[in-house]
Amino acid sequence: MTTAWLLNSFSLLATTVAALLIFLYLWKTPRAADAWQSPEGKLAYQKHRQRLVVSVGLLAAWLLLQDLTVILL
Repeated sequence: MTTAWLLNSFSLLATTVAALLIFLYLWKTPRAADAWQSPEGKLAYQKHRQRLVVSVGLLAAWLLLQDLTVILL
């Protein structure tokens, strides 16, 4: 194992953990903006938030797959 491989593996692991934490935060966060928005604003916010959760979830899954590949290969 070289130092570069070790540093790359650690940085991939740190990025994966950060993406998973962001995903969990977005998924479990209470919807505070629902109280003060108009019905159109609520709909747009809900659509935007749902797309954000899906995209961060896909990013976290991709990073996790890369992390497992680095560890297992």
